[in-house]
Amino acid sequence: MNLVKKILIVHGDDRTRRRLVLTLADAGYDMRSYSAAESALETARTEWFDLALVDSNLPGASEFAFTESLKRVQPTVPVILLVRALELPMIVKGIRLGLTDVLLDAEDPRPLVRRVHALLQPGKVPPGENELTAAELAEVESALARLNEAKAGESQSPVGAPGVDLRQELVRVARERADLEQKLERMAHEKAALETELRTLLSQTADGVRMASELQELQTQREMAEAAQAAIDAKASQLAATRAEIARERCALEETRRQLAESQPPETKAEADLAAERASLAAYESELHREKERLRDEAARIRQEANQIAQERRRWHDDLEMFAAQEENLRAYEKRLRELQAQLESDRVLWRQGRVEPSRSPFKDDEALRAAWEKLQRATELLEADRAVFRDERMLLRDSELSLKRREEALRQAEARLAQAASAPLAPATPDPGASMLERVTRSPFHLWGKNKP
Repeated sequence: MNLVKKILIVHGDDRTRRRLVLTLADAGYDMRSYSAAESALETARTEWFDLALVDSNLPGASEFAFTESLKRVQPTVPVILLVRALELPMIVKGIRLGLTDVLLDAEDPRPLVRRVHALLQPGKVPPGENELTAAELAEVESALARLNEAKAGESQSPVGAPGVDLRQELVRVARERADLEQKLERMAHEKAALETELRTLLSQTADGVRMASELQELQTQREMAEAAQAAIDAKASQLAATRAEIARERCALEETRRQLAESQPPETKAEADLAAERASLAAYESELHREKERLRDEAARIRQEANQIAQERRRWHDDLEMFAAQEENLRAYEKRLRELQAQLESDRVLWRQGRVEPSRSPFKDDEALRAAWEKLQRATELLEADRAVFRDERMLLRDSELSLKRREEALRQAEARLAQAASAPLAPATPDPGASMLERVTRSPFHLWGKNKP
């Protein structure tokens, strides 16, 4: 049973892709054509193909990127790469990647069709193989023309002329035509054999080129490895010589140090004490420097707090002035209300006696007076509450001022101690009357530093 062969065509040019599809469809193949590599790979994951025709210039992919991806999906599928120009490095690389063949992407599809037939239907003559080329057709037409000319010359001779036999001539022409057709068929077979042999030679040549390239690459790698090994050996010998030189210099340095130690006189006790006093002085100076830094930070913090207290003090003074103004206003208002109350009382008395006629109703005046008096009482209560809050804040301010004064006093005492400590080591030490003259001369002026340290 003959199964229809399936071919995968992946080409970026729409015109070329349609031409390949039509040509191979006429030959009886089943095709799947795509212009994008992603769609072709998706189809290759679900369908099995007998052959793949791949364009080397697919958009968005390199020359062999799609081929490598297709080989990972279908490892056994034959792949023919269509290129714009045949280059030996490209052919070698394609053979290494497992390509079946690399052909030119030409306008004439007949070589590609013959190669497809040779891969998918070996042993069969592909369609169009027996078709003659233009040169062969021209040769056949010239031969037929010569035969026709000869036949026409013989027909022009008079009938019954001696030596003229039309039947024998026709038989001879037919025999020559059959021989010519056999010759043409033999030439076609020889051409196919030569093409097969040529492809074999090309494949062998590609294998030889690949092997030669690999051999050359291996030779190059071997030379590079030998050069690297030689460089490593030279570096190792250089390092060994350097190590030996360093060892000799170290031995010479130790010998020189030993000789210097033997030649120098031993240090006196006074020098040793002086060195100890210098070390103690350096330690105390570092401690003094740290104490200065701490006191400086403390002074900055105290100044910041003093500024904050001054701001609070100014704000409280402003509040106090505002409270005093409010209190003055309330007192004036209270005085005015008391005057109005006294006037109303006098008017009420005069009205009861019938001496004077009031200008307005006493009840109405009483209500207005009562409302104003209640308003005055509420304002007085608010004023007393504000006075209580102000007294509390004033007490807090007084406590803050006392604390600030104590901290300022402590800061002044610390600064005085610091100045005293900074000036004390510079004073010469008082000589001990019980010491000998030698001890007075050799004693360091800083021998009492540890005793005077606060």
